[in-house]
Amino acid sequence: MLDDKKDDIFLSRWISGELSEEELREFKSHPEYEYYVKIMAGADALDLKDYDVEEELHTLKSKRNSTTNKNSGLVIKLWPYTAVAASIAIILGLFLFNSNDSFSSDYGEQLAVTLPDGSEMILNAKSTANFDSDNWNENRTVTLKGEAYFKVKKGSKFTVSTKNGEVSVLGTQFNVQSQNNFFEVACYEGKVSVSNLKNEEILTAGKGYRNLNNSNPEQWTFESNEPSWLTNTSSFRSTPIKYVFDELEEQYNLDINTKNINLKTIYTGTFPNNNKEVALKTVFSTLGMEYSVSQDGKTVVLEK
Repeated sequence: MLDDKKDDIFLSRWISGELSEEELREFKSHPEYEYYVKIMAGADALDLKDYDVEEELHTLKSKRNSTTNKNSGLVIKLWPYTAVAASIAIILGLFLFNSNDSFSSDYGEQLAVTLPDGSEMILNAKSTANFDSDNWNENRTVTLKGEAYFKVKKGSKFTVSTKNGEVSVLGTQFNVQSQNNFFEVACYEGKVSVSNLKNEEILTAGKGYRNLNNSNPEQWTFESNEPSWLTNTSSFRSTPIKYVFDELEEQYNLDINTKNINLKTIYTGTFPNNNKEVALKTVFSTLGMEYSVSQDGKTVVLEK
């Protein structure tokens, strides 16, 4: 997404408020954006005197290059910062080069991450994943909250750990969704092992597993080659509407008022992730519900 950025004074323009709305929106979706915010907060508190800017920037670049070679859990290139003030350069050394290998996606966003061994992870909206790149060769484990699709290179055991259970593979393609008490796994290639406190299941390509509220798990078969959300469509199979509403909120940054609504009602269907109006009409017309949207477009009130 940002590999084509060639603006050597990008951060300077951000600091001075000269970015366009599109550039600012793109920057905020960057996984390192929160670090730059911390950098600016820390820079305001510094009292810098004589300082060799060119020497520090040279040292900073050297550290960045060596760190990039060592830690290969990459998403996209960071913007160049050769024209940034010395105070920011100092704090960059504190925040940027000590990454905790944690990645989060925003509302309605998909975030692609290349793991240290070349495996791929794509996060769905409002999801978080972290791993230890320094110990990756000995422990290929990703901790996930939310939903992600994985394409795993063959090698040692690869584990996705969630609060609802674990998924372990040697090399395959699969999708994991874990939020609240909802746990769902779909295998698209190869074989995966799914385990939680109650049981362990082996899934082969074209088979799915789901456990709701720690009740009796269920399995099913499917024919798709990848999860539908990769092509901006959320799909549900006999799913309580609570989780459908959760997905609407995560894709469109909404607050759905569900007072007096039976959230155990079952929904089967889809909605687009790139058109809020169509998504709301599709879901609520299927459920036979009337709804209204607040003037700011952030709140949806439902009626039976």
